Amino acid sequence: MTSIIELQQDIAAWADNVIPHRTPLSIVCKMLEELSELIASEKMSDPSEVADVAILVLDLCYLQGINLAEAVTHKMVINRSRTWVVTDNMRAQHV
Repeated sequence: MTSIIELQQDIAAWADNVIPHRTPLSIVCKMLEELSELIASEKMSDPSEVADVAILVLDLCYLQGINLAEAVTHKMVINRSRTWVVTDNMRAQHV
């Protein structure tokens, strides 16, 4: 099984070769396109569309020097300490 760090390194090596002048902003803009495609996909469960979003998140983290595993672990500590509600449109939010 590939670790997040190994996956991020693989994606970064590919992106450095194919899209060397990308910026964090260009990645986020592309991510918005991919999120739109994910939303349009049937039941939003298309693994390929989900993978596109994950690839962009990992590449953004690479460019910004973010250790995604550490960031998610830290954020989950915060999320677990919050009170959460589900809105009328089934969206979870903290109060």
